[in-house]
Amino acid sequence: MSFLVKKEIILSIIISVVLGAGIGFGVSHSTFNPQFQSLRTEAQSLETSLESLQTQFQSLQEAYISASLRDDRLGNFASHSVQGAVINFGNETASNIVITVKWYKEGASFHQEVITIPSLEGRAIKEINFTYTFVGTANDFDYTLTWD
Repeated sequence: MSFLVKKEIILSIIISVVLGAGIGFGVSHSTFNPQFQSLRTEAQSLETSLESLQTQFQSLQEAYISASLRDDRLGNFASHSVQGAVINFGNETASNIVITVKWYKEGASFHQEVITIPSLEGRAIKEINFTYTFVGTANDFDYTLTWD
């Protein structure tokens, strides 16, 4: 067999496989269609996964504030000390952070203070240490956080 004939046979096989034409080799379009559909489905699944990962990545970039605060003087009649830390877990800077602290006596809120932090850079921690004086004994407290 000459080189030219071998080249033509190889080209015919490649065309048959790529186009699914089955030029003389019994290969039909229907043989490759299920494989093609399977690959298309897998590609669509990978695209969906990529979009989901991009959304998750973006949410990790945004500022996300958390705090761990305590009042070491619960039960004290007049003086309360709020201590702890505020943490920005995101990469972006958080601004206008407002911590609303409420003290309770037997389930009823009876005093409230607001702590403001103008901004907190991404991946940063800010220590909190405030002392408040007000009349009344608290047996519990909690706080809420908001930020821009």
